[in-house]
Amino acid sequence: MSYPQPMTARIERLGPGDGERWRTIRLEALREAPYAFGTTYADAVHWDAARWEQQVTKLATFVSVVDGHDVGVARGAAQGNSNERELISMWVAPSARRQNVGTLLIDSVVTWARTEGAGVLVLEVVTTNAPAIALYERAGFVRVPGEATAEGGARELRLVRSLAT
Repeated sequence: MSYPQPMTARIERLGPGDGERWRTIRLEALREAPYAFGTTYADAVHWDAARWEQQVTKLATFVSVVDGHDVGVARGAAQGNSNERELISMWVAPSARRQNVGTLLIDSVVTWARTEGAGVLVLEVVTTNAPAIALYERAGFVRVPGEATAEGGARELRLVRSLAT
């Protein structure tokens, strides 16, 4: 069996003025993988421009770009614990999956979390999303015992990765 060559992707961090770009990729993610997020497309499509803009200035938002197209996103959030950061809202377009894009996005959030002084990076993933769980485990995350119930009743796993070098 042959596998396609990994895509040449670059990672860009969104910032002030990128709210509309974030809106476009987030709505695509919500359409394509509604099971993976707590927010729904039906809700998010009605948010105003200020809300989208606030999100890219409040959270570290990294986008993967291939041939001029945004094909993935991962975001980092600070938690109450100053030693902990969270990887949230990760999504890769179906055409870019299994092409190293997810790994590059995770690496970007890891680097961001380290520069923020965090010692651990955590995430939650729906228990039925086996490909995402496998990606996170290959990236060094380990499962925290037990499950949580997210909004909408989905069962989630919590994973953690040490950022110690």
